[in-house]
Amino acid sequence: MNNSAEISKPQITYSSIPQKKDSLPKEDNKIIKLETNLFEITNLKTDYKLCIYDVSLEPEIDKDNSSLYIKIQKNIESELNNMFVRKLFSGYNLFGSCNNPQLNIEIKTLVDNIEYSVTFKLVGGKDLKEINNIKNFEGKNQEIKAFIERVIKEILYKKKGMIKFYRDLMKISQNNVIDFESNKGTLYKLYRTSSQITENGFYSLLNIFYRYVPNITVYEKIQQLRKNNKHMQESEIRALINNHFKKNPTCRTIYGNFRIYHLNYINFDMSPTTTCFNIKDGDRMKTITIAEYYKVQYKIKIKDLNQPLIVVESKNKNQKNNLNKSQNDKEEEHNTIYLVPELVYIMGNPDDKETNNKREIIKRTRMNPNEKMKEILAIKDMFSSTTKKTYINNQGKEVSLKSPAEVSKEWGITIGDNLIVEGKILTQPNLLFKDGKIVVPNNGRFQSGNIYKPEILDENNFIYIYDSSDTSNIRNLLRIFIEKSIIKGIIKDKNININNLHGLVLNNYKTWDDLKRNLIRLNDKAKQIKMAIVFLSSKLEKFYSQLKELFTNEFNFASQFVISRKLQEPKKAGNIMFNIVEQINIKIGGSNFYIDFFKENILSPDKIYMIIGLETHESNNGIDYVMTSSTSKCLEKTITSICTIKNNLEEKKKALENLINLSLKALQKARSPHPPDYIIIYRQGGNYIQNKKLEAQEVPIFTNILSNKFKNFKPKISYICCNLKSEFKFFEKNDADYINPKSGTLVDSGVIQKNSNEFFLQHQLVVQGTATLTHYQVLYNGIDQKDLSMENLKRLSFDLSYYYWTWSGAIRVPGVLKLASTAMNFYTKHLGGKLNKKDKQFEYPEYI
Repeated sequence: MNNSAEISKPQITYSSIPQKKDSLPKEDNKIIKLETNLFEITNLKTDYKLCIYDVSLEPEIDKDNSSLYIKIQKNIESELNNMFVRKLFSGYNLFGSCNNPQLNIEIKTLVDNIEYSVTFKLVGGKDLKEINNIKNFEGKNQEIKAFIERVIKEILYKKKGMIKFYRDLMKISQNNVIDFESNKGTLYKLYRTSSQITENGFYSLLNIFYRYVPNITVYEKIQQLRKNNKHMQESEIRALINNHFKKNPTCRTIYGNFRIYHLNYINFDMSPTTTCFNIKDGDRMKTITIAEYYKVQYKIKIKDLNQPLIVVESKNKNQKNNLNKSQNDKEEEHNTIYLVPELVYIMGNPDDKETNNKREIIKRTRMNPNEKMKEILAIKDMFSSTTKKTYINNQGKEVSLKSPAEVSKEWGITIGDNLIVEGKILTQPNLLFKDGKIVVPNNGRFQSGNIYKPEILDENNFIYIYDSSDTSNIRNLLRIFIEKSIIKGIIKDKNININNLHGLVLNNYKTWDDLKRNLIRLNDKAKQIKMAIVFLSSKLEKFYSQLKELFTNEFNFASQFVISRKLQEPKKAGNIMFNIVEQINIKIGGSNFYIDFFKENILSPDKIYMIIGLETHESNNGIDYVMTSSTSKCLEKTITSICTIKNNLEEKKKALENLINLSLKALQKARSPHPPDYIIIYRQGGNYIQNKKLEAQEVPIFTNILSNKFKNFKPKISYICCNLKSEFKFFEKNDADYINPKSGTLVDSGVIQKNSNEFFLQHQLVVQGTATLTHYQVLYNGIDQKDLSMENLKRLSFDLSYYYWTWSGAIRVPGVLKLASTAMNFYTKHLGGKLNKKDKQFEYPEYI
């Protein structure tokens, strides 16, 4: 792919281009054994063989004609049952188990006076050896993966009490439903299984976790939003409600089979009494209202007959491009379903404080490594269970289903032992503070030293702001702040007089407009102010987002917000204030510490490196892009740029080129002698399929832009996806106990796919719950191994996780990516997508 004609000509010039030199290697560290939640899929001693068939029909039928296809499938069901011990017939494929697989099968059947010929062609999977040779999940292998997963689930469903939950999850029906504030929600213990390909073969991943389902109806949420925004006009309230459910669209009925739906929008022009539809009543059709239907069908009397209706659309697969059609046209083309808001629960809403008691949920659901592994091994043991599941059929008779052990035998597969892999512990980096002091973190945490490069505050260049109700507390808080600032070095004058500091007291305000008029006075002193410290009383906390937006967009100085109530205890106040001082130093351009990557032999001293963190967010306006990039030699200083674009390829190209230009200009402004030799991009990624899309769509944009940016110089890039939600679990064995991996644990073999550049890193020390290693997948690597080997790239990824300035320790990703993520949250949540700064940039991360 080459779009050189579309890329602008070089805009940046440098005085010199460096010559290439080799870098120095770094030693490896302690090797450890780690147990995983990956279990081998093994053959049972049975004559049955797994087989996969392609299915074709003559004459062909429309793939979306599901009703006709089901009729054909039912007609040939009995013949297939005679050929296969067990089978899964899905779409145009069949996955079965039999003792003598036929190469080709042809069955004729008559449906609606048309004779159909159904042909089954054997395409693979005669035994597990063949499946274990699969190297990826592309093409036909994706179907094999799906079938294996369905087999695993089918076996587990035979376990007494196991039922389906959502699409790919399972739950234990009674014992595993946790009563949690029953008037607000329910906690479910859930099991997830999936197929994974590793360099060791084909494995099944088993995991257990919890899902909180709040018991708040769509109706209650609509009333809540109306009450909280009653000052708005009706049209604005309706738009706000629909925008809320656009962000949280998943819902569940509270009747029948508790079906899950994707809420499309709320139609305020419809109601349960005015909306009618036809139903069959004997030999004729009858028209009834939605309210009448629920009364007859479910014995439910709708309380509010004037409430709007939820519109749920079930799209046809062959209808893709209907963006220009009217809403009415869309409804006619789709199978439109209308739901009553008071009969539908919202499925999850993690930002809603009224329905989610996060701390209590975490407390109840957190499992330590021993508990987690015990639960995972219990899932594995279910495959050998001989307990049969029973139920009462429509005739009132008790029916007994086969046990998991019997079903496993008929499929010819079961779950074997879990995979044990080797990991190694990377050494902790040396953190350099003032006067050459070196601090080495202890298992991912450290005690800060004095600031390496402080930016100085004095009586003239910073101001403190507080509420009049907080006056008695402010002098003490200021005293603590100054004391800690002197120790850390951002205030040099040890005799600084509190009485001479600039203060702004806020009083006589009830609304935001009143408060804003108080603060506009800061414009008179804006030229000399470097930092404003805002002490938030409980009264001011209510205006937190508005204050953030005002200080960011209206004033040309940094700001630090301090919640007064958190500083009431003297010991706690001192520790918190140390952290605040360090954050302030970063916001005004200082460096708290740095890592000498050159002395550590990770990077070459004669090369320039630029590290990028890229974060995206889809909004109503399109796509928000945030790029945070390093501007200093030791990578501790950054600049962050933001843009919002329409969701199309050309806009993405322009946006990414503009963000790269801004990053390069910032690097040049920081006196870099030449363009970066290497650009390493860390991107928030997902699973293998999601990352594959990024590899195809986004990576070529970066490579094209950078290959055409300079006439005689081409930076080499590495593009790395970071997945924080990996299902892989790793446990270190300590005698009889399982423990979380230590900070610096690296896993780069055993669980990865063949011929892939991927690895897992445990950055933090996790002492509560179960650790999840960050999964790194290198989608593109044009970097010369002599200058930056894969081993050093892994070390760099670990060390960079210390460059996040609100935490004295490693975080789960390199600091630039977390800074980009924090900036995105700040931009969307507090600024509402509005940033007035030049080029939409934060020169220093003042948003942390």
